[in-house]
Amino acid sequence: MAKAETSATGQVDAPKPIKRQAIVVVHGQGEQRPMGTIRDFVKVLWQFNPNVRPEAEKGHAPAKDDPGRDIWIVPDDKGGLFELQRITTPLHKDRKTDFFELYYADLLNDTPLRNLWRWMRRLLWIDPTDVPGDLRGPWTVFWIFSLIAVALFWITVLSVEQFVHTDWLAVAFEPRAHIALAISAVALLVLLLPKFFHSFSLLGRVPLWVIVGIFAGSALWIYAGYPVAWAMDLLLIEFYLARRFLLPYFGDAASYLSAQTETVQSRQSVRNRGLLLLRALHDDPAYDRVVVVAHSLGTVLAYDILHILWQEVGPTKDNPPVNADALKAVDAFVDARADEGWQPGDVDKYQALQWAAFNALRQQKPGVAKAGASAPLSGWKVSDFVALGSPLASAQFLIAEGREDLERMKEQRVLPTAPPEPYSKQFRSIYKDKGRDVAHHAAVFSTVRWTNIYDPFNPLFFLFGDPISGPVSGKDRFGQAIRDAKVKIRHAGVAPRFFTHNYYWTETSADWTMPADHIKTLREAVGIDRLP
Repeated sequence: MAKAETSATGQVDAPKPIKRQAIVVVHGQGEQRPMGTIRDFVKVLWQFNPNVRPEAEKGHAPAKDDPGRDIWIVPDDKGGLFELQRITTPLHKDRKTDFFELYYADLLNDTPLRNLWRWMRRLLWIDPTDVPGDLRGPWTVFWIFSLIAVALFWITVLSVEQFVHTDWLAVAFEPRAHIALAISAVALLVLLLPKFFHSFSLLGRVPLWVIVGIFAGSALWIYAGYPVAWAMDLLLIEFYLARRFLLPYFGDAASYLSAQTETVQSRQSVRNRGLLLLRALHDDPAYDRVVVVAHSLGTVLAYDILHILWQEVGPTKDNPPVNADALKAVDAFVDARADEGWQPGDVDKYQALQWAAFNALRQQKPGVAKAGASAPLSGWKVSDFVALGSPLASAQFLIAEGREDLERMKEQRVLPTAPPEPYSKQFRSIYKDKGRDVAHHAAVFSTVRWTNIYDPFNPLFFLFGDPISGPVSGKDRFGQAIRDAKVKIRHAGVAPRFFTHNYYWTETSADWTMPADHIKTLREAVGIDRLP
């Protein structure tokens, strides 16, 4: 609970309620569509959330065929793009919720293949001791496929003369090729019929990689006895997979995670857009609370912009807090654990203190505008950072240059931690500046509660589960005050645990009134109706 304020008459005032809150959704890597990800979040967190429905408040479960709670889609320019709009909800317990999307895929759309290659090369040549234990399997497979690609390339290059002088038309009409041609024709029909005839729409659900596999198998059948053709065919398949999946998804990561000459501008543009949105929400007096929910690469972006925003408008020396007692309580709690270490349940206690600090700061009145600022600074409004499937779990080789580099960046407060790294031997996150109690520039997680939701993967069959995610708490990661929430997602399909990375906000339960565990975890972390 927030610390109560004392009025001029000496009476204790109750904490002010949260009347309006903003939930900012940051999408992950890939070819995302504007407003594509946020709609699914709104369905799960609001429209089909039994906890915020009037029926639930009366003790009655909603009907299975209920269309969901009302929403309104309203034009809004806070995100800097006219393609984006605000999704707003009706009042619930005297509180309104607005959903915003931080969209950035267009800024990373022109990823040069050179950036991806440079990033992949760095991952290949990293010291194996810096690869987390669970990721040894995927990293080894990555090496194997890279070696296969190199071998296929040289086989193809060295066999060009044989390929040119072979009569491939005659080969295609040999008897052994008849069955392969028939299979290819069937695969082509499966690909094209749904596009022209509605009655074949079910065929459109066949994954494209299955079609490609059928064509590839047919080609290998035809080319039996021609190693050069096998090599070329397999090389084309690898190129297709890289172009279809690797470049759109990991190309974004290469452009953002790698600080190179070619990526500086794109990184700057992405962060500027994120800061534009969060600044606008922070400066808008209508909002009392902001929650940032991010997925995959978006968690790294959200982590960065929260750090920058804290430096700009947090309770630092440029915007000193009126009362730092709640922030001091966070420091005192951390100090008490310096000797005995963190125990089970301490993260809950720490996050309760963070919530109290947030409530104290959000109620701070705007002061005098700084020189050159468009408006005076007010208190801090971001309460929670919810990360889904975050690659920050592998920061030691995705962001830093190894374990030692990661530790150095944390100690130098380049990378914020929870709890924050101390300002000096004398002070923790709060120190004295000209007689005032202020927070240092990397103390954002003294106030912002960090919840990391991840789905552990099988180290042997690493595509079952989420190989991109993992825990981020602990001394060797980002600190002991982060809530690591482990979930086990099972989606619909033949292999329900196959690559669950994109299912953190997908309701996999057949009855939405009885939500899946990972959805319960997400709703609890966001706390759409959490009391001040």
